Amino acid sequence: MKSQHIPGVFVIGAMATVLTACNPPTPIALVATPDAIRTEIESSKAPLTLVHAWATWCGPCREEFPELVDIQKAFSKKGLRLILVSADEPSDVETVETFLSEQGSPIDSLVSTELSQEFIETLSPKWAGSLPASFFYVDGKLVEEWEGKRTYEQYAKTIETHINNKE
Repeated sequence: MKSQHIPGVFVIGAMATVLTACNPPTPIALVATPDAIRTEIESSKAPLTLVHAWATWCGPCREEFPELVDIQKAFSKKGLRLILVSADEPSDVETVETFLSEQGSPIDSLVSTELSQEFIETLSPKWAGSLPASFFYVDGKLVEEWEGKRTYEQYAKTIETHINNKE
């Protein structure tokens, strides 16, 4: 599948993928600048947006990924929007797409054009840059962040807390 490069700003919902029972679409990797990633976060209309930074070459990221697929499936209808941001090289979009497909990911992933201080500060000025990392946003504002691998139960508890506090 040919990957897409979307410079600058994303169309709201460009990453949204509808999962059908008989023929799920193949997820794609979209190369994005830090500004485009920021715009995607700020434009989210979901009660809670979880931005997850990961990479195909990161062992803990690969181990944790099935948990994220399950979280997406369990909480997307309850108000969660998951945005995946890969730290793989932009030239490795096919590797990212293959990984997403193998994992049964129901959503696409952004691939950052750069792994710079600007990219790090796009997600959080406190982030040291280690992977995996998860960032929880309500109304475009960062409310919680984690570095390192987590369990399904840890994600579920945090998501439920933030979604319930929003109601």
